[in-house]
Amino acid sequence: MVIVRKKITGVKFGVLSPKMIRKLSSARIYTPNTYDEDGYPVEGGLMDPRLGVIDPGIRCRTCGGRLGECKGHFGNIELVRPVIHVGYAKEIYNLLRMTCRSCGRLLIPDEELKRYDIENITESESEEIEKNAIKVSNSEKECPHCGEKQKKIKFVRPYTYYEGENKLLVTDVKERFEKITDDDLKYLRFQIGPEWMILETIPVLPITTRPSITLESADRSEDDLTHKLVDILRINKRLEENINSGAPQLIIEDLWDLLQYHIATYFDNGITGIPPARHRSGRPLKTIAQRLKSKEGRFRKNLSGKRVNFSARTVISPDPNISINEVAVPEIIALELTVPEEVSERNIEDLRKLILNGPKKHPGAHYVVTEDGRRRIMDENKEFIAKNLKVGDIVERHINDGDIAIFNRQPSLHRISMMAHYVRVLPYNTLRMNTAVCAPYNADFDGDEMNLHIPQSEEAIAEAEILMKVQECIISPRYGRPIMGGRHDHVSGMYLLTKKDTVLSRREALKLVRDILKLPKGKNRFTGKEIFSLLLPKDLSITYRGRLCRKCETCKKEKCEYEAYIKIENGELKA
Repeated sequence: MVIVRKKITGVKFGVLSPKMIRKLSSARIYTPNTYDEDGYPVEGGLMDPRLGVIDPGIRCRTCGGRLGECKGHFGNIELVRPVIHVGYAKEIYNLLRMTCRSCGRLLIPDEELKRYDIENITESESEEIEKNAIKVSNSEKECPHCGEKQKKIKFVRPYTYYEGENKLLVTDVKERFEKITDDDLKYLRFQIGPEWMILETIPVLPITTRPSITLESADRSEDDLTHKLVDILRINKRLEENINSGAPQLIIEDLWDLLQYHIATYFDNGITGIPPARHRSGRPLKTIAQRLKSKEGRFRKNLSGKRVNFSARTVISPDPNISINEVAVPEIIALELTVPEEVSERNIEDLRKLILNGPKKHPGAHYVVTEDGRRRIMDENKEFIAKNLKVGDIVERHINDGDIAIFNRQPSLHRISMMAHYVRVLPYNTLRMNTAVCAPYNADFDGDEMNLHIPQSEEAIAEAEILMKVQECIISPRYGRPIMGGRHDHVSGMYLLTKKDTVLSRREALKLVRDILKLPKGKNRFTGKEIFSLLLPKDLSITYRGRLCRKCETCKKEKCEYEAYIKIENGELKA
């Protein structure tokens, strides 16, 4: 096997030509049958073994790989009559309006087109050309190249076109597109053949993307996409038989429309204007577009966002009594989330107590990982496991006060949408946080939910604690200024506390500061400014005008009657 090394310089998305679809195809699919009487895939059917492997023990007929090795291969269905690609119906409509019904040229004189640099057409220039060409079509003027009088094109969603009073057949549209010159396509910034938007052959997805499942009754249940492809093959075959037998044009056109419907709903089963394809039970089929878009689609559900282990999610509420770097975790959550801790000489007795508590009592443990493997702790075996615990084992214990957790609120718009907090296990059923930390999360308490993630290795714990701790994120990476701090009630409270006439008894002062510092002895009354000064660093000295400043003609500074002048001297608030 020769390995050819190539460098990828870019990825381009576009429309596959019929030639490309046939080149990609490993098998031409022509029969709606999937399995024969013996249960083997039918060659040329939708479960053709050349399209991939979904059963263990079978090798792929294309690449020779087994289940898990072969990623699957495309097939193709040759259509008896061409159909519109419903994803490009609007582009087809615009192109029909821009080009001549006879010669296929753009409905703009050559002299006007020469004003543009054909090799470097900008997007705005291309839009200008489109607009001018459509004006000619809408006003039913003559083509500037061949003199043919144009007719107004009407688009009836999702994929029907009328020229004047006559319905345009798909073959007519294809013929018109084949007449469009390469130079005219450059003016429109088209990098594909416009006739590629008319399907002559359709790709059949590998069977690895639409596997069948075997039921308890030994019957096979096919994927929705396979059901849809069966419908396409049946109608395609009926259409071919009717054409060959010389059936009336009306019957042929009805079958052609039905083929168009099945191919449109194969790509997107949620098109407005046509009924969705359904199972016999009435459930709509989940086809290609439904698997990709919306909240339940592949991108939003599986690629952009995922469900993970060692995480919790519930409603948040405020708690001013915990530190800004703490998160209050309900006990019911702490009973489920675990963190691995290695047994050493120093912690072996503590971990034995956790094992004896078991998984249903906090703080407890769920598992012990020994050299022999992982063992679940239960009431019947917890004493035996605790007794045989040895240094080097790993205990998966409940999270407890002081453990590191990563707290996150979606949408995660910037780095500080995820920060590390210390766990504090408390009663009640909500995750709680200090209100000063709301700003980076953009959190409020009107029903918001947040996520909690528990790092599972020493490295992850250390990285979270050093790099993601709340104290490390106070300065916003966006503004370069503090994003956390006093707001709302904090600011109002400090304003009221530091007013001239605020005086507190020793008992009232103790209520405010007893958890953080000692009051000076022998003093029974304190002003609000004195209480505030207890929180300030002793080497802080600063003077400035506050927001209350009225811009008086003569500034009275410390004697300002509006208390708008702030003076801090050696850690003491003077004014």
